Amino acid sequence: MLDVRRLRVLLAVAEHGGVAAAARALTFTPPAVSQHIAALERQVGLPLVDRSGRTARLTANGHRLAGHARQVLAALEAAEADMATIGGTLRGTLTIGTIPTLGVALVPAVLATLRVTAPEVDLRIEQREPEDSLPALTRGELDLALAGEYGLAPHRRPVHQDRIDLFTEPLLVAVAADHHLTGPDVDLAELRDERWIAPAAGSSCETILQRSCALAGYEPHVVAHCADFAVAAALAAAGHGVTLLPSTAIPTTTGHHSPIRLLSVRRPHIHRTLYAAIRPGTRQHPLISCLLETLTSNAQQLRVDL
Repeated sequence: MLDVRRLRVLLAVAEHGGVAAAARALTFTPPAVSQHIAALERQVGLPLVDRSGRTARLTANGHRLAGHARQVLAALEAAEADMATIGGTLRGTLTIGTIPTLGVALVPAVLATLRVTAPEVDLRIEQREPEDSLPALTRGELDLALAGEYGLAPHRRPVHQDRIDLFTEPLLVAVAADHHLTGPDVDLAELRDERWIAPAAGSSCETILQRSCALAGYEPHVVAHCADFAVAAALAAAGHGVTLLPSTAIPTTTGHHSPIRLLSVRRPHIHRTLYAAIRPGTRQHPLISCLLETLTSNAQQLRVDL
């Protein structure tokens, strides 16, 4: 019996043009991909990859099995879709990966809606960054990924994933309540001499800070790295520095007596697009379709509230 996970790896090699490219898409190491292919080769008794050149590519037999893999995986999706609507009631389990901000701002509302509209749909939720969730979606470990992309730090779109944009939000500068800047907005150039609380080192969030400040003509003086926007906001409130916050990450305590103030950024324009990603062909799956409809309707309301 051929392993479905190994078939997904074989299909990734076919669709990405080689073992190394498939490894990048799946966030596997090339040896790990090769091990999956070698296991398939032992099962079928045929060479599936030509390893004689600089780039390991599928043989004719490998492409033939990849074609079967495509059909098998599509048939499995169709079988799950059929089972999900037996008796006229949506039922089944979906696993979604979500970035933290949407896990707080959007997912709870989605869960509340589904408890009323589709009570027999069970959502399994995993907090994951896009660098992890999108490859996991390709590997079949997730059914849907909720992610974000910064306008000044776009990432390469994964091959063979469908993206549904939910809404775009601005990034704001958070400063302590007693900060000397008093206006409702600011140019980043005015913050040249500030201490900056940066997102996690190496993250796309940190990249947007570095690129935004570079456009304003300077390198930010970073005095802290925080993977959690709530921690960054708390440090800004304590006067340790200033930080960038997406609108969905704004603390609920902001207001007249808040320990932080939020400034809109005039220049450069900084924004983030929040989106859902799914595997191709799953949009018509009744559970995925229901989840997407619930996500988009709640996202629309969230956008109005921001």
